[in-house]
Amino acid sequence: MEYRKLTMLFALLFAALVTRAQDNKLAIADSTAEQLYNAGNWKQLIRFVNQSVAESVDSPTLRFKAGYAYMLTGNYKAAIYQFNRVLLKEPQNATAYLYGYYCNTYINNNNAAFYNASHLDTATLRAIKLSTFGLTDAVLESGIKLPNSNERDNGFFERAGIGLRLSWRLQLDQSFMFFKQNIFRSGYIDYFNQTGKTDRQFEYYAKAKYSLTKNISLLGAYHYLHTSYRSNIYQSNLGLLGIKYDTRYIDLQGDINFGKLINKTLKQYDAKVDFYPLGNLNLYTTSRASILNLSGVTHFIYSQSVGFKVLNKTWLETAATFGNQDDYLDANGLYVYNAIDPTKFKCGESVFYQLGNHALLNLNYFYEKKTDIYRAVNYNQNSVTLGITWKF
Repeated sequence: MEYRKLTMLFALLFAALVTRAQDNKLAIADSTAEQLYNAGNWKQLIRFVNQSVAESVDSPTLRFKAGYAYMLTGNYKAAIYQFNRVLLKEPQNATAYLYGYYCNTYINNNNAAFYNASHLDTATLRAIKLSTFGLTDAVLESGIKLPNSNERDNGFFERAGIGLRLSWRLQLDQSFMFFKQNIFRSGYIDYFNQTGKTDRQFEYYAKAKYSLTKNISLLGAYHYLHTSYRSNIYQSNLGLLGIKYDTRYIDLQGDINFGKLINKTLKQYDAKVDFYPLGNLNLYTTSRASILNLSGVTHFIYSQSVGFKVLNKTWLETAATFGNQDDYLDANGLYVYNAIDPTKFKCGESVFYQLGNHALLNLNYFYEKKTDIYRAVNYNQNSVTLGITWKF
């Protein structure tokens, strides 16, 4: 019995000594981090905190200082990760929420930004000019498609969009679109004796984004298309359900598109990976794999894009899409590739220029390899789109 008591006593003594040693290590780490923080030595501070955490010396104070250092050095994804670690232990830390809000806005992640803003007090929200309900952005796009075919005229595309914040967790994006192209086929009359030549399409698109947590979002979208070709009228309805999960350097998304498109049953399954190796928009990649089932016929489509900052206010993005894109849905169902002739391959370049604090200009060029559905011959098409996004 005495032996057991002695063993327990030694165990308690050892635990107390370990705890005291750990507290001493933490006190030394906090002191060193404070010195580096006050000196503005951000890179060394980051290395020191990461090394301390690797050695099991961890605290919200250390994490906060590392997050601040990451934020000032432009690694916003790493900063968000550190601030989230702070909030796990200190859920009332208003400054961590505020900095999390800013870092997410810098990488265009409005869902997470507004989720963080929901935890700020009224005075802070008033200072940063933010309210529960409001406009988030407005978009205008105008494009022309130039087919290298004697039997196809130029196509024209227009889009106007508006984004709304309905609550801190819920956003709604809406777009109205119009497409027109004259289809020239000399002497051709189909079996309905229809001779009209113009393909017209009016569209309405709405996407809702709901922040389930600070790094998990739910997506829902609806796309209505009113298509007229020759004397036929088609009304199509498409939907999307998806989920997005943000991690330290990678964002993952899975979604399913479904509905009827020009009397065809459509199902499309997408898996998307966004990668930010520098933790910001100075370099990023997007990889997207899709399985499209159209009335029982299945196609695999792969899309890859790489973007990087080339000048202070200028970004370039290179993109390519491989596979049969007949009735393919892109950008969360915003763009529907249901032109007369299917696209077999697509690649292009986009230029983004930040014009002031609110306006972002973009110019896109895309080359498409298409197939004439009536004659089964290939031709090339060049597309140019000019757009402007205004962020409120």
